[in-house]
Amino acid sequence: MNAPDRYERFVVPEGTKKVSYERDTKIINAASFTVEREEHTIGNILRMQLHRDPNVLFAGYKLPHPLQYKIIVRIHTTSQSSPMQAYNQSINDLDRELDHLKNAFEAEMLKFSRDY
Repeated sequence: MNAPDRYERFVVPEGTKKVSYERDTKIINAASFTVEREEHTIGNILRMQLHRDPNVLFAGYKLPHPLQYKIIVRIHTTSQSSPMQAYNQSINDLDRELDHLKNAFEAEMLKFSRDY
């Protein structure tokens, strides 16, 4: 069978960075981030979080090919911010949101388990 091994979809190869950054040479305050071993789930969540930032003019992502396990996130910001700052801020905001969601879920599960 010609299909790649399943673990190749998730495990970042040794010597490969999880996230790489490339500045756009044609547009000021624009850049592309290549995120290895991720797909639509992370791409869409990250894009939506970037859209919440008022300094982000454009945020989008694409999967170059179904057999390439990476996403390319494009960010264009105003002059008050840089794409790197917007990316880092959105990752930190998502981390806090997911921590809050986890804590709320665990609290409800604890309450549920005490009642039953």
